[in-house]
Formats: sequence, structure tokens, C-alpha cells
Amino acid sequence: MAPMAQTYQKQNYALGNGLFLSQRQVGVLEQLGLGLSNKQIAHNLGVAEPTVKMHISALLRAFGVQNRVQILLRAKEKGFI
Repeated sequence: MAPMAQTYQKQNYALGNGLFLSQRQVGVLEQLGLGLSNKQIAHNLGVAEPTVKMHISALLRAFGVQNRVQILLRAKEKGFI
């Protein structure tokens, strides 16, 4: 995975129109890329499961897609993973 192995830098996660993924969204995206469930992601990141769901919803909106697989495909297109 490209930029995620490095320290988070906002400019590496530009979505266009002045929008960027947040550091937490990048963390959730990285965990999604590992094929983890919301519960596993929550445990790994030390947050509540509803918080993970909120971040995934934000990623769905940010990428303009409808499911987790599409998030990963769009993230790969943009070079985020």
C-alpha cells in the first residue's frame, strides 16, 4: 500500500475540489483493505463500532460509491492503496 506505510500527509489523500481524506479515514481505509470487519477495525483502532460505520459512510460519500468493495477500487484508482 503506497502512502499509508508513510506518516499521514494530507496532500497524499486529495479527493479533488479541495477535499481530502482525514487521518482516521485513511486508517479505516487501510483496515478495509485488509478485509477486516467493522468490529475488527474498531478493535484495532481503539474506537467504537458505530464510529467505524460513520467513517465508512464518509468514505462512501467521499468516493461517490455504494459499497466497501467500490471504496477499495476507487482508492486503488487514486493510488491511496
